[in-house]
Amino acid sequence: MRVETVRVASRDDKELINFLDSLGIRISENSPILVGRYYIEVFGIRYDAKSFDDLRRILKKLSRIYIVMPAYNEEKTIGEVLDSLLRVFKPENIIVVDDGSRDRTREIAKSRGVHVVSHLINRGLGGALGTGIQYALLKGAEIIVTFDADGQHLVEDALKVLKPVVEGKAGLAIGSRFRGNISEMPLVKRIGNILLNMITAIFALKYVSDSQSGLRAFSRECASKVKITCDGYAVSSEIIVEASRKKCKIVEIPIRAVYTEYSKKKGTNVVEGVRIAINLMLDLLFRR
Repeated sequence: MRVETVRVASRDDKELINFLDSLGIRISENSPILVGRYYIEVFGIRYDAKSFDDLRRILKKLSRIYIVMPAYNEEKTIGEVLDSLLRVFKPENIIVVDDGSRDRTREIAKSRGVHVVSHLINRGLGGALGTGIQYALLKGAEIIVTFDADGQHLVEDALKVLKPVVEGKAGLAIGSRFRGNISEMPLVKRIGNILLNMITAIFALKYVSDSQSGLRAFSRECASKVKITCDGYAVSSEIIVEASRKKCKIVEIPIRAVYTEYSKKKGTNVVEGVRIAINLMLDLLFRR
């Protein structure tokens, strides 16, 4: 997150200004990040601290958030999606995993100055997420956010999902469309997701209302524990099962998904859901 420049709630709070100066943080009225005495606010999402030491800890975590974006043939949307993220996050903290795209996905991502890691072949969502998460850990990420490239997610929702992880209240936070407004979600996707929620719950011993959500945040500790072996869409369920088994605390945060004619063609439907469910059951049964 772009915490090197912030706004302050009060110019009269000299102690706060001196504290920020000691951290090398500049003050600018144009910054989207507002810092007050013992709190930080970004686009209306407030992170509370109890002391300056606590505030320092939160600022450090925010500065080490990495976005992992799997992308396969997303030239139509990835530029706009990255531009929205770059309002808040530094380009060096965004990792695009180009999963063997045949279009201009890689070139568009590179033009935004973000990290681009490329697969020579299309490995699938799980392969892309696994690569991106491991790369983020190697870069020193404290928190990792996965964010889709098709324009379905909002930056404001990513900040909401981050909050419990930043505050140490969760190891894995999942953005749930089902706890938000699903009126725009196509019926076939609802059915497919519900089926996969049930299968996931059996193996995770925990029910998650939106197991297939692509918007999630990991603490470094939880991300290090979760081992991704599924290359395809089953990875979303695998992450929940792994996190549950490794005792990561899982929470859900309501989000809104933006559905366009383009994004409706992405992700899971009933047929895909059945296929994923079969593959997931075989994989998890074998792993046990």
